[in-house]
Amino acid sequence: MIYLLFTVLYAQLIIILLLQFRSPLQERLLVELDGLKQGRAQLAVKSVTATVFVVMMYILYTVVQIHSRCGDAVDSPNRAILAYLVLEASLIGFSLFLLLIIDGLHQYTKEVNILTKTLSAAQKQNQAYEEGKKKSANEAKSVKEKISRLRTEIKKLELECDRKENEVESRKANSDALKSRLEGLLVEYDGLLADNKDLKDQLHDMNERWSHSGGKKSGFFSWDQWGL
Repeated sequence: MIYLLFTVLYAQLIIILLLQFRSPLQERLLVELDGLKQGRAQLAVKSVTATVFVVMMYILYTVVQIHSRCGDAVDSPNRAILAYLVLEASLIGFSLFLLLIIDGLHQYTKEVNILTKTLSAAQKQNQAYEEGKKKSANEAKSVKEKISRLRTEIKKLELECDRKENEVESRKANSDALKSRLEGLLVEYDGLLADNKDLKDQLHDMNERWSHSGGKKSGFFSWDQWGL
């Protein structure tokens, strides 16, 4: 029994050492301990622990009974038995204490691993965010440069448009001036046509009068002579 208890104690110490350091063995051990805390395995572990605790209490009760029955007059065989029983109860108690430590260390290590993974994921997200932010800043800078270039081009186009408008206004003014001049010329031309018609009428009347008075023979005011 003593050898079995020492074996259990050493195994528990090894488990505690493995839980202290992050390694593939630690991850495997955490998975196994998680399995022992689920379903029927959990019930079996609790039953064994309760049984071991009852055995320890029985051993302590036996020690108390022997000590109370023998008192101070304990002979050598009884002393050896008492020492054996005390050692056995101490080993069982220490084993149960280490079991509690393993349980608490398991929970602590599990939470630390989860927190480490969460922090690692958060750092990756933060790094991705910083990279995205930097990329967005570069894109924003590029967009600002494009906007500035487009504004410059827009100003040039506005100046060109103003120049074109001024040219159009100037040409329109010239066109209006030419139109006014043309209208004046048309009026003047109409006046000349009217004067020409009046002159033709006067010449025609004079020709007729000269025709009746004998001027037809001389042909002084004939239309063929004057080209009218």
